[in-house]
Order: sequence, then structure tokens, then C-alpha cells
Amino acid sequence: MVVMFARFITALLFLGFAGTAEAGPRLDAIAARGHLNCGVATDSAGFSLTDANGDYAGFEVDVCRAIASAIFGEPRIVLHPATTLQSFLQSPEIDVILRALTWTFRRETNGSVRFGPTYFYDGQTFLVRKADGINAHADLAGQTICASVDIYADFLTPLRHHFDSHGWIFEARITTTRAEAEALFFAGQCTAIAADATELASALIAQADDPDAYEILSEQYTKEPIAPLLHRDDDEFFNIVRWSVFALINAEEAGLTSENIDALRSSDDPAIQAFLTAPPPGAGFDPAWSYAIVKHVGNFGELYERHVGGASAAKLERGLNRLWTDGGLLYAPPFR
Repeated sequence: MVVMFARFITALLFLGFAGTAEAGPRLDAIAARGHLNCGVATDSAGFSLTDANGDYAGFEVDVCRAIASAIFGEPRIVLHPATTLQSFLQSPEIDVILRALTWTFRRETNGSVRFGPTYFYDGQTFLVRKADGINAHADLAGQTICASVDIYADFLTPLRHHFDSHGWIFEARITTTRAEAEALFFAGQCTAIAADATELASALIAQADDPDAYEILSEQYTKEPIAPLLHRDDDEFFNIVRWSVFALINAEEAGLTSENIDALRSSDDPAIQAFLTAPPPGAGFDPAWSYAIVKHVGNFGELYERHVGGASAAKLERGLNRLWTDGGLLYAPPFR
């Protein structure tokens, strides 16, 4: 009886908070302007890249579209070039940054920002030529490796630590920018290039004459959780970002895609019904927010496949970005 009463009170509290929640200042501003402002890269193939017409496409662009769909019922977005964390702090008009930013302690505690949930599990590894027969990190012992060191990312320090910890040696070709390191690699000046898997995928898509001649090694030696970056000014907007990412993951787990979601709206599958009938979990959500995300954007697997997976030139293995049911780290609170 005590347990049942406690559950009853918890349910009442949840309903009470959900019913009285009010939009915060940022959410009010988003609603007033009629679109979501997302900060993205302009040169990250597979994640956010502009074409000759100035149109953006990529995995992170679609995450932005998912968040907007949760708010408006459709992906009403305006994209802004985002360069650094400092520029975001000086750009209050940008609502959220989606730019392959690693969630770290110092980034989140150094200023009035915070990260949302991880939407991509990244890590440093190597891009190699298949013809060289490099199948594992150990095969690179004694080889020449290109790595860049600049103010945004130091790929050399973790590389040296990784090799030192295994007692391996290598010859480093060090550049001040990743673009220079990529140019050396594709010119055949080194056996491998070291960088985060996302950045290697972008290089492969954008620069390789024959992408099938290369491979990004699946083994990783750093952890780089990629997450949305937000201003600390609106808990309700933060809630929308969280549940938009969770919806992408839960939709894939439930087997819902942009192609089948309309046909499955009458399904009696409990997981599907829990997803499609999920009420708005706070202020600012469109009433059919979860449906709108999948209908307009797809599920996490669809995003991955078309931008960096098998349907792309990168053919990046999902690895840790597989669902938890398939041995990966993708795990979201259930819609029940």
C-alpha cells in the first residue's frame, strides 16, 4: 500500500509539473522568431557541409532539424557558421551548437554553457590505405604517421601516449593544421593520419579520389563524446534538446523510420505506441513532437547510414554508436 501510494504521489507530481511548466526566455525567443538558430561547421563533410548554393547537409544539420521539429512540428531552422567555443559565448542569438564538440569537464565549467546528451561517440584513430595491409594499431609500429597540433585539437599528444604505452615507436610528420596533415597523407607522405574518426570520415568523403581504397580503423584510443552545446539560460529548451536526441535513439530501437512511421501509427506494438503517444515532456514541444522528429528527419540509424555509414563514401563502422541492444553505447531513457 505504501509503495502504491508513493507511485500515485509521484504521478501527480509529474502531471502537476508538466501542466504548469512555462517556457524560459530562450524558448520564448525561438517561438517569437519562428525558427531555431543552430551553430554548425561549414566544411565538415558528412556532418555539416555547404554546397555551391550555400545549402547545408550532414548528420549534425539533421540533429538541428530534429530539435526544431520537436518545437514547431517541422524543421524550421537557420544555420550559422560556428568556429570556436569563445565565439558561441559571444553569440547569444545562436541557440545551440552542433559542431563535433567533445563534451569535457573544462569546457562545461569554463563559462555559462552546458552540454546536452551525447549524440555521437567519437575517438581518435587512424585513416590508412587498404593496400598497405594495416589492420590494427600495432601494424603502425615503425611507420610514418601524420598528425596536427593547433589551438583547436592536439592529435599528437594522445598519439604519443598511445604508442608509448605499448612500447611502439613511430616517425611523426607534424603539421600546424589538420588540413595540412590530410594533404600530406593523401599525397602519400605518411602511412596513416591520426585524428578523431569523425574528422577522418570528413576527409575521406571530401578528398579521397577513391574512398574504397582507404579504411578508418575501428579501434580507438581516446574517448570523444560529441554533444550539443547550449547557453545556461533556459531549462525548458535544454529539455527539448535532450528529448530530441533521445527520440532519435528510441525511434531506431522501436523500428520506426521516416518511411514506415505513418503505416505504423496504428500498430499495437507497445514500444511503438509508447513512442508515438508520448505527451510533450515540458513547455515548448509540438503536441506530436516525437512523430514529427521521425517523419521529417528519421531515426538515429537513418542519420548515421546516409551521412557517414554505408550509404556514404566514408562507410564508417558504427562501433560504439550502435544501439545498446547491438553491443553499442546508444542508450536513451524509455518512452513509458
